[in-house]
Amino acid sequence: MNPDLRNLIALQDLELNIASLQKQSSEIPSKIETLENELTRIRSEYDQKVVRSKDLANQRRTFEGEVEMFQTKLSRFKDQLMTVKTNKEYTAMLHEIQMAEEQIRSEEDKILDIMEQTENMELDLKKAEQEMLKKSAEIQEEIRKTTESAPQLESELTRLQEEKIKVERTIERDLLARYRRIANACKGVALAEAKDELCSACHVRIRPQMYAELIRTENIYSCDSCSRILFHRDNA
Repeated sequence: MNPDLRNLIALQDLELNIASLQKQSSEIPSKIETLENELTRIRSEYDQKVVRSKDLANQRRTFEGEVEMFQTKLSRFKDQLMTVKTNKEYTAMLHEIQMAEEQIRSEEDKILDIMEQTENMELDLKKAEQEMLKKSAEIQEEIRKTTESAPQLESELTRLQEEKIKVERTIERDLLARYRRIANACKGVALAEAKDELCSACHVRIRPQMYAELIRTENIYSCDSCSRILFHRDNA
């Protein structure tokens, strides 16, 4: 293979690696922000369950207070029942006693419902806590790794940039300028593999004579369709 073409392949590989690392590096702040937002969301969902659990406990205390109040009334009504003098007063007092007993039953039913909800909530809360702690640990570890990857990426970028400069110096000036023009026009990809008589970049068939010469000779050819510089993998 033409030495310049071999160096162009090396140069393109370096530049594609550099572009990939630059993209990774530029995405680090947004990736960390996304992870932190996810961490906040997970913790917020758990906190909402905790608040719900506390609300149920408060409701139970309220209903228990209502029961205690009605039981006090009921006790007073029963005491008063013993002192009434007329049938009308006796009937009225029985009605009050009946109403108090119904209110007690109603509040006790609410307490039973709250107790059932609380039992389910406690199970759910315990499971949610375990899940929250697990996911939080995973996200925090991902944030740590992502943060620590920044200087490693910068170091690798510096190394590749230095290697790129060395490779550029080995390529004939006009050919390097041609490579740059094609790369600028083709999103950084100036070279394409010729395989099975096709350009791997644009998938247009290569003229048979050109394909044969590409395999046999060290001449540098370009795709008639996309203008990228062609190379054959076996030669490379």
